[in-house]
Amino acid sequence: MIDIKNNTLLTSESKKGKIFDSQSKDSRNQGIIDLMDLEIDFLKHKETKGNLFPIEIYPKAAQEIIIEIHNKHLFPIDYLGAGLLSAASASIGKSHKLEVKHGWQEKVNLFMVIVGQPGDAKTQALKFCFHPIQLRENKLFTEYENELAEFERSNSEGSESKQKEKKPVLKRFLLSDFTPEALILNHACNKRGICVFVDELNGWLKNFNRYNSSGEAETYLSLWSGTQITTDRASGKSLRLEDPCLSVIGSTQISVLKDFGKDGRATNGFMDRLLFVYPNNEKVLRWNIQQVNKVLFNNYTTIIHNLIDLGGDDPSASRILTMEKEAKEYLFEWQNNRPDKFFFDYERSIEIKLQQYVLRFALILQLIQSTVENNPIEEVTIKSIKGAIQLFDYFYHNAIQVRVEILKKNYFETLTELQKNILNELPKTFATAEGIKIACKLIDGKSRVSDRQFKTYLKDPKLFKRLAHGSYEKIV
Repeated sequence: MIDIKNNTLLTSESKKGKIFDSQSKDSRNQGIIDLMDLEIDFLKHKETKGNLFPIEIYPKAAQEIIIEIHNKHLFPIDYLGAGLLSAASASIGKSHKLEVKHGWQEKVNLFMVIVGQPGDAKTQALKFCFHPIQLRENKLFTEYENELAEFERSNSEGSESKQKEKKPVLKRFLLSDFTPEALILNHACNKRGICVFVDELNGWLKNFNRYNSSGEAETYLSLWSGTQITTDRASGKSLRLEDPCLSVIGSTQISVLKDFGKDGRATNGFMDRLLFVYPNNEKVLRWNIQQVNKVLFNNYTTIIHNLIDLGGDDPSASRILTMEKEAKEYLFEWQNNRPDKFFFDYERSIEIKLQQYVLRFALILQLIQSTVENNPIEEVTIKSIKGAIQLFDYFYHNAIQVRVEILKKNYFETLTELQKNILNELPKTFATAEGIKIACKLIDGKSRVSDRQFKTYLKDPKLFKRLAHGSYEKIV
């Protein structure tokens, strides 16, 4: 395992050259003012939506990297924090599992969706987060080319012993354009795990059932759960993944969120397995000439490469971790006190899936912590459990926000063209008289709607909120 350099600039520990001596300590409790803590406090203070990605769950070395990229490239904190989590998940694969109790083990695979407006730096942020994995893939491709050239040279010599050698196969971590068969085949070549890494996830969804009618969404449900997958190839040979570990990461625009719930995906549990990263009110990205601290950039590469190198030589083997007693008791008490009655069915489904994700989050956070500190990986600690619960709260808020967004859009589409036109013409807030003037304007000498019709329209709680007598606000 490669050590991370200590000459970074932000934290008090860094300046002393002891950044890893305090990774598991709370500097506030020691009466130390840490510059990284101040940075995070400032970000929370200026954040208006109240659901900033909790980067304090990471070790200080990782926090420094996120803050540096945010300050220099202006990428949203949410994209960077979630992108690091996803890249760590893809790097770990199934090298480690968490045993909750006998017969119940969780892997680290995540299905993540980065949501935003055009120009929000979704693609750029993900490219940064996954760059270390792509570097490792470049190295694997060079090795594959050399092995393939040697294989072809040996076969051309006609040696019987050489002819018995297997043709080299390319090992990959990331897939972007593939058929369902290619997905299984590539995973079979890298039993440790595969990550679907695509720029626009909407295109990924549209490809469902493009190649067959067997229900690709159901296949992904099984892959998320890590259950055995078998596929029959066109050549007649069958492939089986006994213990798959598939992650998904990509971006989408707010305007196409409703497509994620189409074709039954809103009711079959598919959407509830998606982790939505949904920052609000992000500003248009502005260029600047500031350069990223190369030490921090290299430190991030080192963290991800060390996570890739975890585990033994057998890519199909997994090391099983347990939780320390205090951590397990804390987690079970938290889960047992979660709500069990919900106003909407989708709230219950989101709750259950995210509770399962807490176990995956905790394992990822523990492995990141141990890797950064270069300490033996023994048990999942209460610190990792508490960080995972913070992630639960973050992703739960976003999941509900996405569901509300989808329901709004679907309801809006049920309106008539006249209703849509009037709604679009009304300002955000308006008085009844102002609304009547807009809605009942004359078209070809005739009023579009009557006063009574418009006042009935105003009573729709999905479209309007009554602020006071004679004063309304548009919801959609």
